[in-house]
Amino acid sequence: MSGENKDDPLHGLAPKLVGLIRLCSALNSKDIDFYRSIDSGIKQESDDVRTKLLDMLNRLVKSSISISTDLDPEQFTIKDGKENDKQNMKLIGDLLDTFFENVEIGMDAYKKSRIHEYDNGAKSGTAGTNTEEEGPDGVKYTYLDDADNSTSKKLPIQMQHSKIEKPQTKFVPKVDNFEKHPFKPKIDSKPNAVIPFEKSMELVPASEAIPQHYINPYEYEIMNAKYPDWIFSPIEHPYTSVPWKSSPQPGWVDNVEQLKALLSELEKCKVIGVDLEHHDYRTYHGLTSLMQISTDTGKDYIVDPLSAQLRPHLSLLNIVFTNPDIIKVFHGAFMDMMWLQRDLGLYVVSLFDTYWAAKELALGKYSLAFLLEKYIHFRTSKKWQLADWRIRPLGPEMRNYAKADTHFLIELFGKIQAELIKKPCAMKRVLYHSRKVSNRRFEYATYKPRNATAFGVVSTGGSVPLTPEFQDALFSFDTSRELPWLSLMRSNGIPDTKGPVVEALYKWRDNKARKEDESIRYIMSDFVLTSLANSFSPGAIDQITEAAVLNVINRSARFGSSYYVRKCIKDLTVLIRDVMKQLSRIDLKAWQLAAGTITPPVLSNTKIDAKNVYSSVRDVERLDDEFAGLSSQFEKLNFPGKTDEQTAKCSLEKADPQLFAGKESVGIRYSKGGNAATPVSKKEAKSRLDKIVDRFAKNTERVTLADLQIEEEAKHENANEIQNEEAEHDVDEQRPKREDKNEIITLRKHQNRNNRRRGKVQRNDGESIDLSKRLLEPIDDRKRRRKHKKRSYDPYADSSKQNPNIPLARKRKRRDLGKQATFKK
Repeated sequence: MSGENKDDPLHGLAPKLVGLIRLCSALNSKDIDFYRSIDSGIKQESDDVRTKLLDMLNRLVKSSISISTDLDPEQFTIKDGKENDKQNMKLIGDLLDTFFENVEIGMDAYKKSRIHEYDNGAKSGTAGTNTEEEGPDGVKYTYLDDADNSTSKKLPIQMQHSKIEKPQTKFVPKVDNFEKHPFKPKIDSKPNAVIPFEKSMELVPASEAIPQHYINPYEYEIMNAKYPDWIFSPIEHPYTSVPWKSSPQPGWVDNVEQLKALLSELEKCKVIGVDLEHHDYRTYHGLTSLMQISTDTGKDYIVDPLSAQLRPHLSLLNIVFTNPDIIKVFHGAFMDMMWLQRDLGLYVVSLFDTYWAAKELALGKYSLAFLLEKYIHFRTSKKWQLADWRIRPLGPEMRNYAKADTHFLIELFGKIQAELIKKPCAMKRVLYHSRKVSNRRFEYATYKPRNATAFGVVSTGGSVPLTPEFQDALFSFDTSRELPWLSLMRSNGIPDTKGPVVEALYKWRDNKARKEDESIRYIMSDFVLTSLANSFSPGAIDQITEAAVLNVINRSARFGSSYYVRKCIKDLTVLIRDVMKQLSRIDLKAWQLAAGTITPPVLSNTKIDAKNVYSSVRDVERLDDEFAGLSSQFEKLNFPGKTDEQTAKCSLEKADPQLFAGKESVGIRYSKGGNAATPVSKKEAKSRLDKIVDRFAKNTERVTLADLQIEEEAKHENANEIQNEEAEHDVDEQRPKREDKNEIITLRKHQNRNNRRRGKVQRNDGESIDLSKRLLEPIDDRKRRRKHKKRSYDPYADSSKQNPNIPLARKRKRRDLGKQATFKK
């Protein structure tokens, strides 16, 4: 081929690979095992080749795994033996998927860079930077990435979850994920305060609806501070961002001196733009990894919250963040407010959220990328959206991406503000929603109220409360609360009978994540957890072995996603066996029936003996043990200090003490009007119950015998009628059809409307029928069926065999198919 480079080490590799594949196919078609069994030389040589190939493949596997820093090469080895073929093929398939994905990413990047280089050379004759391109609407768009003007380029895997030292290990104080008290705001002073600092930091006692907690210390200021007046009027000199191409690199802030210099710069501003980058994979609660700030003086800054030297002092930014005269522009600040409170002790007064502004303007799309493209003609990139923002130092591309989130925010705010003030009350609605977002507070899962959304409380997603009701037992059967494992079961279609296993595994994963300061996804993915729950049952406890658990993990885990859980096979096996042993002693179907999760069984049509009706209920002692205690606990809540026999009487005396004084009663009899009431004694209640049981037994017996007999007779009569009608239809079809020259005109006499209103209908013979009387007459079902049953004519029936008491059925007249007409009187 022309253009081939013969010095290339890959030159000529393809023909050799083709020959090797052909040779392997030819060898595979031969019975190698047979030749190995008859020739020791062939056996020895094939063993040597197999050993070399396995060694080569394992070196290739370890080399490929080194591309991703999250994996342990020792955990991935190709093993010899036919019993390992399935596992080896899965491992190789996963490796090939990774190779192809990386090749595709690399080829895509190379192709785009060559096209961009060619376009630059064609336009200017030299290689250079071109960040502007004319769109289909004739508008020139600016792109974030010079070499990538698309928005779908994927970030390499090693940039998403880098294996770096955890920055939180250097924090002071140390991270403690076991919640022994409610979350306390991380501030020691309160700038711009209206409510004093000491009063804002008081612990609120627990109430019926919400546990003890600390309020948002700036709650009053956020909801009552007055926004600047100029925000409700047209801006005389709207802010224009510095062009992206000529904008300088953002300033880097990672020590106290730089922070103070930033504060003095921010205090001069009327508007600032703020955004955060967050990391939640290698930590339990999450980490605010980056803070970007842009000013209306045209400067951009990046603050490093992971700096152990700077982090304890970042609450100084409250001087600016809580100043109501300075507008803080965020986009989609729902979680930003939580991260600022939880990690840095920062609160925001006079927030303007561009997300709510886009909702108010009904733009249809509400992402920051859409708003920047619509108003600024700037197209950002999603390439670094999932990057690991703990990486230090940040590369130029990551700094540019971070800067782009706030560089145009102030200009975007000015253009949206101009549209909002044209709509009546639109700006006030946006500011109200912004206040509500800023007023939300972070709380630990242990102290989170049940209806957290109504109270504006946000907790770490997926956390299990550290309360005795959930921690002291493997499972709780609690379905009355919005617990994280219940949401996992609903989203994955897991039946309720698997709930205890899912709960136990979920709580085990949560405790491991807290202890190791890792996310629950890092400890065990949801897919592995649900696979383990679905793979074992209480009836086969002996099958729950370490090998079986590892097999489930290998079968269900994606490549490299179960590194940590593989080290805990023994603990998981013991946990699952303990849960199954407990479940084997529980009647899950009875529990489901009590919880209303399955349909109760239908009673059969068998005769019930009134005397033995109570004995038909099985296992009465177990039901009494389980439900009587619960009933007594409930009564004692209303009548503390009373015994079980006294609680019933107390409940009646509570209604009317004088009426039931001195009477042993179990119920109340009310009058028809519902005003007067008289007590019902135990003897009378038992008599009523016996009557109900007797009546139920008699009705059951009557319905069982009578209805079955009627149904059989009706089926038999209907079958004969259908058979006779089919035979008659066949005879009519065989007769030749003749046309009747004298067509018959049928005159139908309309009924008098007054008679119809009075419930009377007149028959053709002149006799009137009173429908109201007929409807009220009791009619026996069997007699009515026999009386109105139409007998069919059977031409082959033997008249001698007919019952003399029953008249013979007449042959049905042939129906005339002439025209019919109706004339009104």
